[in-house]
Amino acid sequence: MAEQSSQAKVATRESEKRGLFYGWWIVIAGSISQGYTSGTFWQGFGAFFDPIIEQFGWSRAVTSAAVSIQRTESGMISPFVGWFIDRFGPRNVMLAGIAATGLGFIMLSRINSLWQFYLAFTIITIGLSFGTFLVITTTVANWFVSKRTKAMSIMSAGSAIGGLLVPALVWLIAATDWRTGLLAVGIGFWVMGIPVSLVMRSRPEDYNLLPDGTPSDTDSAQADGARQSDGRVEVAYTTREAMRTRVFWQLVLAMGAGQLIISATVHQIPALTSFGISRGVAGMVILGVSLMSLAGRIAAGWLGDSLDKRHFIAVSFALQFIGTIVFCYTSSTWHLIGFIVFWGIGFGASIPVRFAMLADYFGRRSFGTIMGIMMTFSTLFGVIGPVFVGWMFDVRGNYREPFLIMAASILISIPLILTLSKPGAPLNVPGRRRST
Repeated sequence: MAEQSSQAKVATRESEKRGLFYGWWIVIAGSISQGYTSGTFWQGFGAFFDPIIEQFGWSRAVTSAAVSIQRTESGMISPFVGWFIDRFGPRNVMLAGIAATGLGFIMLSRINSLWQFYLAFTIITIGLSFGTFLVITTTVANWFVSKRTKAMSIMSAGSAIGGLLVPALVWLIAATDWRTGLLAVGIGFWVMGIPVSLVMRSRPEDYNLLPDGTPSDTDSAQADGARQSDGRVEVAYTTREAMRTRVFWQLVLAMGAGQLIISATVHQIPALTSFGISRGVAGMVILGVSLMSLAGRIAAGWLGDSLDKRHFIAVSFALQFIGTIVFCYTSSTWHLIGFIVFWGIGFGASIPVRFAMLADYFGRRSFGTIMGIMMTFSTLFGVIGPVFVGWMFDVRGNYREPFLIMAASILISIPLILTLSKPGAPLNVPGRRRST
């Protein structure tokens, strides 16, 4: 283990000698992972929804419950991911998660009953929690401070580019079947995820560096990042200190209310087909949303570190609200242009800024655990979305009404975000580690 750590330090220092801050390699690798995960699961799993229902005859509410269970289990696991990263390092944690994710998708391709469906989703949940978004976001946040939003934006841009996989996924299912599609996705997670995992590193201080690529002497690096690359003292909240602030709980409510509508996106392709849009066109719509989301993330990277992040997120939430209203009243392909533009840009712009703001408020020291706990509470809101939308369709026979209700939820987040105030710095001593 010590030998592997020494080799990792040598490799990282070599990249610095070549003039490239190693943190950017982590960002690029994370972007690749986010792209594949988004294209095959977060945006793409809706392509499997109808074929599975048609084969087994399950209700949409029962099938959607698996997605809600995934959200619930992910939320319960999230607080522990940060601890595992600190204990075993992001590389080892991600390798284990990717192995479980691939296995879960392969199991899902072989299901013949509802309990097998739920079991496979449970394995996928564990894998995604330890192998994708949370571990990557935590690692990127640890390597950047003044350029954090830019780094987060580039990393999350992969999620938008991943939308390119959705039409391909729809085509693969049509050309073969949903089982073959899921098998390919599972194997793909191993092919993509293992090399990406090997790029992950814990913190720049472990390699005699400061965040953002500023070289440091050994004593400064061992100060646990208490001082930023521009000389300012960096806040370093422990988990307990963060949870005692009003800002933490206000963020929980704001992100939770916004999560309601995001969690319902698994129904977007089924909803579009119920509106009379073909599955092929629906897949292209998700691709269009991804491209607009990419534009939003680029804008976030360009402006997020210089503008007030509260205003930026509030505007992005307003755009998501407008896009969802347009989606609800879609009756032709042309109407979908408004949905693609407003929802795509709004959704994309909000993602990197919200997590960069969390790190700005509470620092890097316990970021993984703080974000994990916040995601746990937000998940309680997100669990409702898929089941509620599916249940409303089963009862009312349409997707318009539940999505209108989901649109209203995003409005709750806007005043909560705008009234945030940055918490004062906690009492901490530079260089002293504090328990979380």
